Amino acid sequence: MFQRIIHLIHKTTAAITHGNLSQRIPLTGNGNEGDEVTAAINTMLDSISQQMDNVRQTSNAIAQDLRAPIARARSQLEDGALHARTEAELRTAIEHAIEQLDHVTSICDALLRIAQIEAGSRHSAFSQFDLVPALRDILELYSAVAEDRGITIKTIFPEKLPFYGDRAMFQQAIANVLDNAIKFSPPKGVIACSAQLILPSPHSENDGIVEIAITDHGVGMTPQDMAHATQRFFRAEQTHHISGSGLGLSLVQAIVQRHGGQLHLANNNPGLIVRIEVPLPRTKISKTMEINR
Repeated sequence: MFQRIIHLIHKTTAAITHGNLSQRIPLTGNGNEGDEVTAAINTMLDSISQQMDNVRQTSNAIAQDLRAPIARARSQLEDGALHARTEAELRTAIEHAIEQLDHVTSICDALLRIAQIEAGSRHSAFSQFDLVPALRDILELYSAVAEDRGITIKTIFPEKLPFYGDRAMFQQAIANVLDNAIKFSPPKGVIACSAQLILPSPHSENDGIVEIAITDHGVGMTPQDMAHATQRFFRAEQTHHISGSGLGLSLVQAIVQRHGGQLHLANNNPGLIVRIEVPLPRTKISKTMEINR
């Protein structure tokens, strides 16, 4: 029996090595330890295959998203070189090309940022701080953009809110969500931003949950869109006419997961509710209680 399992493993791994990623080790059906090992290996192979599919899909999406602005930049530069009659016309062509190349740079920067966060390279920047001032700083930055479109941002914050994490990184997540809310809201719309501390149960493994919700009344998402919204380069059909790279929520997801939290999307009928839940580490309980007094 042992030799048969070894033979099947060797046969399967050889097939996978030659490119057949769908190959799996057959189970004997006896329910013994050999089947348990085989099932564990097959589960690992399923995971690897899924990751390879994700890499291929992401690579294709990157190629498509970078190809368009690069092609437009080349076309604008070529058109300027061939047809510009004045310095002003040539300068205009160059400026338009630079805008397209800046878009390419922003996509590359976002991808690198997501990769760095997922790799956990910045965990050393985590610290204890009051989240309310950090949230208000971001809202202040976006208030002018919202006012230009006649959008009102309403806030419901406690006086203080303990948090443990990377302040700059988490502010970036909130900024991305708020940017989307403003971008997809109708003129004179209303965006609500709330934050609260959900106290832990007696036997909880954490010191409570920090919950942040940003709600808008914009175009929203279908349930199918919500299921794919955090995938890189995904854009809902009804938002294709609005500029963007489809990386905003991917970055939010990476940051929230880096903080041990969860990102939830829900329908606001109309609009979208983005809810972020981040647990406070139990080891920070003394500092949390001190801030919460």
